[in-house]
Amino acid sequence: MVQANPEPFGDEPPQAVPARYARGWHCLGLSRRFRDGSTRSLSAFGSRLAVQANGQDQLTVRLEPGKVEQELPSLEQDGLLYAWHDPQGAEPAQNLVIPRLRGGTGLDDDEDREFSAWEWKETTLSAGTGQVLEHLVHLADSRHVTRSEQLYFKNVFDGQLATQYFEGPLHHSYQLQDPAENAPAIELADSVASYYGPAVMIAQLDYVLEDRSLDAVVLTAHYPIDAKHLVLMTGVMVRTGHPPAPELQTAACGHAAQILRSITGAVRAQLDDAAATERQDEPADSHPVAALRRWYSQFFVDTQDITPGMTERYEYEVDTTMPMDLWTRSSARTLILRRTNGKQLAS
Repeated sequence: MVQANPEPFGDEPPQAVPARYARGWHCLGLSRRFRDGSTRSLSAFGSRLAVQANGQDQLTVRLEPGKVEQELPSLEQDGLLYAWHDPQGAEPAQNLVIPRLRGGTGLDDDEDREFSAWEWKETTLSAGTGQVLEHLVHLADSRHVTRSEQLYFKNVFDGQLATQYFEGPLHHSYQLQDPAENAPAIELADSVASYYGPAVMIAQLDYVLEDRSLDAVVLTAHYPIDAKHLVLMTGVMVRTGHPPAPELQTAACGHAAQILRSITGAVRAQLDDAAATERQDEPADSHPVAALRRWYSQFFVDTQDITPGMTERYEYEVDTTMPMDLWTRSSARTLILRRTNGKQLAS
């Protein structure tokens, strides 16, 4: 059963069920919230994480299992703080890099005004990592996301990267709740979303409106509290141009906030759906869900135990554009013939 926002854990570390936590980069949230001059403590990986800014204003992340502290490799980028977790204690993998999303160079990238500021939401779920990742194969055809069948959908799992390609109309919940008079609606979405390892997904989105397009970046990430709970985070930035007009920045924030609410709601609804039918029937080996489970299993074993089946390239594609085009042309031809025959019969 997936539950959102369960009871807080209090001051004591959670009582974790013995588990293997994933190897990879994990986002801990907006970096500015850790810069209040105090040490921030998070429940994570069945223990505690301590985050503190040092004298050079750099953030350090320490894992506190019992009485032994271990400093974790960390990364500040695009105004976000990431920590690398590896049960074997190895340094970050060179072939697994979180891509930079902005052109700014500051800690919070304040000098980059091409995008709106992050709109950010966090929620605690009673769920496992696998349930969150599986929305990569389910989310695009979920009734919570599309208002009808998608036009194009593809999954590609290759190495340490898992990608979803999606094109189609959006559910009405993705529209602005209080649009201005005659405001354009979002007609179509074109999305490329990739998991960089087990816990960080970045989606590049192109929304086609009635009169223009809107580019957005959506980051969906999580870190485990213990074996049965995790923190799910969703952040949205909207491209505003450089320099942005004040009214465009305001409009971008409105779009970002609505996209954020919609995606967070869709993920939670998808998790609820998955919990109701969780693994009642194991999918066939060739099914995208089975392929995704093989792919993310590589992050829960020692590196020497990774098998080719976990990392070899897998593709699954659904393209309805050609069938829809053929159907449209066939329907048009049928209507023409009916009209022609009707006139002939009438004469």
